Formats: sequence, C-alpha cells, structure tokens
Amino acid sequence: MLGKLLKYELKATGRIFLPLFLALLVFAGITRFMTLISPEKWATPQTISMIIYIIIMAGMFVMTFIMMIQRFNRNLLSDEGYLMHTLPTKPWKHIASKLFVTMLWIVSSGIAALISILIITLKKGDLTRFAVGLADSYHQAFEHLGASIYLLSFEVIIAILVSLASVILLIYASISIGHLSNQHKMLASFGAFILLSTLSHFLFTLISLAPGTAYFLNIHTSSNDSVGRQAVVHRAIAYGIIFTGILCAAYFAVTNFILSKRLNLE
Repeated sequence: MLGKLLKYELKATGRIFLPLFLALLVFAGITRFMTLISPEKWATPQTISMIIYIIIMAGMFVMTFIMMIQRFNRNLLSDEGYLMHTLPTKPWKHIASKLFVTMLWIVSSGIAALISILIITLKKGDLTRFAVGLADSYHQAFEHLGASIYLLSFEVIIAILVSLASVILLIYASISIGHLSNQHKMLASFGAFILLSTLSHFLFTLISLAPGTAYFLNIHTSSNDSVGRQAVVHRAIAYGIIFTGILCAAYFAVTNFILSKRLNLE
C-alpha cells in the first residue's frame, strides 16, 4: 500500500513541479541564448527573461514549502482526511509517503536550480576546467584521507538527508499538534513549531554537555595526525546523525500517534 501512496503522491505533485522545472530550464536557456547572440541588441528581452527566471526559481522553492504543508494538512487533517483515513492502510504509511515525496522534490528542486545556473553562467571551456579542478580536488582529498573519503562522503550525504527529514517531520508534528486545538489551528501549529524547535535545541545542548559525549570536541591533534582528525570528524558526524535520527523518530511518533489516536477533523 505504501507503494500506491507514493505513486499517488508523486502523480499529484508532479503535475506542478515538472512544469516548473521545465519552465526554469527553458528561461535559463533563453537567457543564455540572448547573451550569446547579441547582449546589447537583446538587452531588454534578456532582462525580462532573467526576471522571469528569478521569479520561477523563487516560486519553485516557495511552492515546495507550500506543497509540503498543504498536502499534509489538506489530505490528512481537513475534510479530505475523511476519505484518506478510510483507506486500508496505517497512518504511518501516509506520513512516510508524504515525507519521501517531499524530500524527493526538495532535492530535485536543488538539482534543477543548479543546472539552470550552470546553463546561464558557464562559458566555453568552463566545463572542462571544472572537471579538471574536481579531479584534482578528488586526488588531493584521497591523498590526505585515503579510502575513508568514500565513507566520509556517504556520512555527509546521510547527515544531509536525515537533517532534511527532521525539518519536514518537525513541520508535520507541529501541524498535527496544532490540529488538536478546536480554534486557531494554524496559530497553534506555529506555536507547536516554536516549542518543538526550542525543546530540540535544548536537548541537543544538554546531551552535548553530558560527560562522555562531548569529549571528542576537546581532542587536540597535531597537523600531521590525519588519522586522529579523521576519527574526530567521523565521530562528530555520527553523533549528529544519531541525534537527528532520534529527533526524526520522535517527530514521526508524535505525528503518527495523533493521526492514529487523537485525530481531529472538525
């Protein structure tokens, strides 16, 4: 059933995001084309195209945020929720499907934005120089870190994804808590967001000050002790992933509990 929910969510949101991505790349291409053929002759159309491009770029990220809130709120906590919750599936699958699809569109938006920027800014030979520079950076990093560079890269990617999931689940949990109120649900959701964010920050500070958990921050390594520095970095990233993962689990549990036991669609 989770697969069907993912497919439904992708189809519903793809109708909005795919045209946005296409429009972004098209106007990036138009702007680049005008710049190449005659910058002076096409100065005004180029300016208009660039303005439209910037508006689409900003709108793409704003729409991602709006869709994240709207899809969760409208599908699960409004009148449409009566239909969604009659489906033969658990509430956690609804949460998971919306989480995965939202993360997909956020990452896709970032990739589309990067590609569009490259279309506008890259000049002849830049791509080759970029590839050479990237290869040199890789070889230098490999000389200093060895094979652990792959583990470090994997850890960084996991940390980014877990952090992204944490932000999304924090918003879901806040909206769910806000809907426990009979009045001023959006205001209550905002208050829940502030409260949960403050509590999470407090817990992070408390844990980081606990004996045995922050000792690695005070480790002093020499300039030649690459192994020691790597151990510190790996440990710091690991602690970050673990703590953020615990927050994800807590936000997910709160949201799932409210949707399962305290659902208020009035």
